[in-house]
Amino acid sequence: FGLNTKSDDGTLAGSINFYSTTWNDRIETRYVQNENGDDDILYLTGINQVHTGIETEFAAQINEMFRLDIGLSLGNWSYADDATGTYRDSDGSEQSYSYALKDLRIGDAPQASANFGLTASPVEGSAIQISYRYYDLYWSDWSPTSREYTAGDGQPGPDRRKSWRVPAYGICDLNASYDLPFEFRGANPQVVLNIRNLFDAVYVQDALDNSRYNARPFRVNDHSANAAEVYMGMPTTFNLGLKINF
Repeated sequence: FGLNTKSDDGTLAGSINFYSTTWNDRIETRYVQNENGDDDILYLTGINQVHTGIETEFAAQINEMFRLDIGLSLGNWSYADDATGTYRDSDGSEQSYSYALKDLRIGDAPQASANFGLTASPVEGSAIQISYRYYDLYWSDWSPTSREYTAGDGQPGPDRRKSWRVPAYGICDLNASYDLPFEFRGANPQVVLNIRNLFDAVYVQDALDNSRYNARPFRVNDHSANAAEVYMGMPTTFNLGLKINF
């Protein structure tokens, strides 16, 4: 459900959207070693996800020189139910597997974000934009098969702790362009400059929960930063180029 609106003179525009999406019966696979030493595939069933959230955008042409853009989003993406899997071995007997997924947050994507942009056109044919992007509610990537447990007396209970949450971060960018005041056979040259991560922020761009490669000893399966494999974001980078429009 959404609403789009703008002012009569076109200087103001905005939108707001609500969404609720249910993904039912998604399939996840797990490999099980059979008696011959080969891998058989176990299919998990009952993997249901619910994605709900709100998104809004706003733009304002303040005057001939300045334009303001704002965007906000907030989501709640989680698993709706636990999952099960059944494997039939070579002698025909079945073995069931249980997975604790209910209410765990889905990883590998920020579920809250904000962006702000201010664009200036000091002279005709020029544009300079400062933008800021902020990300939060970002849980590290994890697999449903990592939450397998065995029900019964004396067995450890299901692990229902959320995966490691990546620290929130914000990045500022600078983008500029200028139309050179001449043309050649209908082609218009334009100088462009892009600077990413203008202030050289240090941030975690992506993460894997409970990495078996990078976790510190005795930290595996505790869903902490010490047990996560992280990928750092790029430092300040820039490019300067010439664009030909025709």
